[in-house]
Amino acid sequence: MTDGRPLKTYKNVVWDWNGTLLDDLAASVASLNRMLAARSLPAVTAEDYRERFGFPVRPYYEALGFDFSRDSWHAISVEYVAIYRELARDAALAAGIIDLLPAIQRAGIRQYALSALKEELLENALERFGIRHFFDGACGVDNIRADGKLARGREMLEQHPIRPGETLLIGDTLHDAEVATALGLDARLYSGGHNSAKRLLPKAPVVHDMTALLPELR
Repeated sequence: MTDGRPLKTYKNVVWDWNGTLLDDLAASVASLNRMLAARSLPAVTAEDYRERFGFPVRPYYEALGFDFSRDSWHAISVEYVAIYRELARDAALAAGIIDLLPAIQRAGIRQYALSALKEELLENALERFGIRHFFDGACGVDNIRADGKLARGREMLEQHPIRPGETLLIGDTLHDAEVATALGLDARLYSGGHNSAKRLLPKAPVVHDMTALLPELR
């Protein structure tokens, strides 16, 4: 069992998508490195990316050497999305998710997806992987810049029967912990995503293996 309140004691689970439900770390790093190479900037390793990547995303790109006097943030976002869509075609769900989602549903716990991904793309992704029916709501943002997750989370709480004290947010980044705190939700952070376990551990209980959550439903 992971540290933290048992999963079965919650009425709702709010899932992050990229890096949590979807194992897209390799595609994300490869997309970034293709953009860096096009600008003759040094490549990053997955380890370095996990130690430095964060939200908002733009300061991370600036630290890598992107010049926003030459390329607008919108243009960079469009470029990244185009490359990522190509490289993420082979990305799979995180290990254990295909067993965990139906187990949570059988336990009578409502599930929601909250993502910095554009909402249309989030809906399409859940459908493509055949898991949309596990979710009572899929809440993404209205842009391709990975901005606005907290604001969308506040709207989610207004639109759905999600209450602090009854809800666990599961994500993979420090930003997910920040969003959970701002919304009054408990958090678990998955170490297999876009931030390292070392960064996550001070912020919330860390899940190293999604299947470790299954015993908490008994």
